[in-house]
Amino acid sequence: MEFLDEAIVKLSAAPEQVEDVIRGLSEEQLSFKPTEFFSIRENVLYGYEKRLRLMLTEDYPVLADIDGAKLAIERNYNAQPIRQALDDLKRSRATSVQRLKGMPTRDLERKAEMQGAGPIDVRRLLELWMEHDRGHVTDLLELRRAIETGAGPKLAAHQAA
Repeated sequence: MEFLDEAIVKLSAAPEQVEDVIRGLSEEQLSFKPTEFFSIRENVLYGYEKRLRLMLTEDYPVLADIDGAKLAIERNYNAQPIRQALDDLKRSRATSVQRLKGMPTRDLERKAEMQGAGPIDVRRLLELWMEHDRGHVTDLLELRRAIETGAGPKLAAHQAA
């Protein structure tokens, strides 16, 4: 499977993976924060769509660094309805996947400046995005395990998105 096809498959799967992990949890469990890390509700984030759009429509755009923890507090994600967050994630991801499906392979080489990371091309953005998704799904699974067992979570430190 070519890189772009693999990225499309993996990025398309993330919203359903998230829904599978949270299925059956109560509102209280979705907001549970056993540490300073994100709750399950706060893990449903979608910050890459704008970056991809900018890279595919502008010449060498500057991509802002995203501080997920700061956004979660400012936007009060932990009090937001989970259904809306999941619907937003699905909609955002569907838009991005459509862009990728219509993108010529040569566009993987389009470049941007990513604050905190330096020069980046679309291929690297997609690699980071898939890694970011894996990290969030892993954290969701660990948070669910902690909720179900009553044991503290073993979460990895998050890097800037």
